[in-house]
Amino acid sequence: MKDYSQNKKYQAILEKGKELFWRHGFRRVSIEEICRESNASKMTFYKYFPNKLELAKTILDEVFADSLIKIRKLGDEHESPALTFKKILQLKSEGTRGIGDEFIKDLYVNPEADLKLYMEEKSKMIFAEMIAVYEKGQEDGWVRKDLNIPFFILYIQKSMNMFTDEEMLKFFDSSQKLIMEITNLFVYGITPHE
Repeated sequence: MKDYSQNKKYQAILEKGKELFWRHGFRRVSIEEICRESNASKMTFYKYFPNKLELAKTILDEVFADSLIKIRKLGDEHESPALTFKKILQLKSEGTRGIGDEFIKDLYVNPEADLKLYMEEKSKMIFAEMIAVYEKGQEDGWVRKDLNIPFFILYIQKSMNMFTDEEMLKFFDSSQKLIMEITNLFVYGITPHE
């Protein structure tokens, strides 16, 4: 695959596509809107992406790759467990900032968006990386030695269903706040923290 990372039009399409998807969801955004917002023609759009789904996957691939780099770096820093987990929470907050409820639903619920299968496959890769980071954390002492990491990762995967649960969402004014509450609960339980 050709590297377009230095191409300004390609970057503009990625940036505006991400902005529109985050704000309005995948299904509600058209290629025409993305082209209009990025000042690109449809011909230019199709030069880089065969369809809107591939644009969304490319955007998500970049988000996941950036997150993995940051998570791996955290695992190598040898800081106190409290500081390491605080940084993990900050990464989670940064990674979900600006993502609207419609896009969350398109990722995890709406089968017609064609993103659910992609997210399941991507999540498997991410969780494999997380297992390696948490195993290193056990060696370095910032993760409990007796933690059953595969169980913990599966627990996280199962809890992702809560991101789109209407009953859960009624307690929060955005999906991002629900995601952060779930993440805080994993890290701190119900004990007070800074």
